[in-house]
Amino acid sequence: MLIKSIRCQVEEQKKELFSDGQTQWEQLGHMKGFLGQLGGWCEKDSNTAWIIAFWENPLAYQQFMKEEHDRIFIDSGQGKTYESISVGFFEMEYQPQQLASVLETAKVLQIKILDSTLKILRGKSNEETILTARANSINGHPRTSLSERMQVEEAWRVVNANRK
Repeated sequence: MLIKSIRCQVEEQKKELFSDGQTQWEQLGHMKGFLGQLGGWCEKDSNTAWIIAFWENPLAYQQFMKEEHDRIFIDSGQGKTYESISVGFFEMEYQPQQLASVLETAKVLQIKILDSTLKILRGKSNEETILTARANSINGHPRTSLSERMQVEEAWRVVNANRK
């Protein structure tokens, strides 16, 4: 399973435009190999959006990038709404059993990156570890230490249409 981490720094006055643009990614729900996506605003820095997308494998993701990504990105107008973007890729050999439940119901996630490891936990206290993944070879130089709690924005949630 491939996990894509996307962090965007958004000016306060553009947050609503960014959020509106993020809803355009609902089209992902019909893409072959797409499992789901969650995102929201970070609690420590409310101008940082963090989106986590899950793909069956790197090949499915690469096919999406080749065929659909640019069209959705341009149509969303989202490129004009953020100051900076940081993207990282992580991989797991298996898909956690609770992934479908997390994609459909999670309200708060704690996301941690330490060296080349991504850890996603669910809950506000006594967090439950959902997954731990290692950096994928398509990563540049992942940030060595990062930990944020994110409130999941319902409008940004995308679940594969075949999973519903």
